Amino acid sequence: MKFIEFVDAKAHPMRVFRGCGSETHEFIPTVGRPPAVYSTLHEERVFRAFQQSAGPMFQLPVVGDWNWLAVAQHHGLPTRLLDWTTNPLVACYFAISSGKQNENAVVHAVNIPSEDIVDPVKNPDPFSIDRVMFLVPAKSAPRIVNQRGLFSVHNRPDKPWLPKNADKFIIPASMRSRFRRTLFKMGIDQSHIYPDIGGLCETLKWRYIERIGIGTPMIG
Repeated sequence: MKFIEFVDAKAHPMRVFRGCGSETHEFIPTVGRPPAVYSTLHEERVFRAFQQSAGPMFQLPVVGDWNWLAVAQHHGLPTRLLDWTTNPLVACYFAISSGKQNENAVVHAVNIPSEDIVDPVKNPDPFSIDRVMFLVPAKSAPRIVNQRGLFSVHNRPDKPWLPKNADKFIIPASMRSRFRRTLFKMGIDQSHIYPDIGGLCETLKWRYIERIGIGTPMIG
């Protein structure tokens, strides 16, 4: 009930959520995290190298730097993006399934002003933004669709972002397991978050360990 109240609070047409496995998590994109020493020049060089080398690996061409940046994030390249979602249950899943299981998890919520949503036509260069903005990616991959994902884009990716008027919901460590079981009943599990063979196997492994719904026939 408290989580529902948290989700419904401060209703906004673009309220987004991010789940983190620790209360001490900072909003720093992967490209700005240690041990690498960050520089914009080095970041862009790595990104351009990815574009040049990865292009032939895709059946359809990737158009524009913003789409390329989303693809790079999707495949694990360090970028200036952070993952968010418009689905609070997805954020909750990421919170309770990451970090140390004996630590509290947290779901953050931020309201996005319309002027902070990237317009790739007006601003085609991801490296020229002057503040943290949000990118709504093309629905080019099943996981983006299922996760209802979008990204924050950081103009200073090596500095922690402190969003104004942010809210957070703490999930006590003792409640992690209960939250995960409840999310499973709602259809939010690894196979939903990552709709591929790997996601399916992770869900079945968790169900096997927790003895949840394993029978003949197996109920999804």
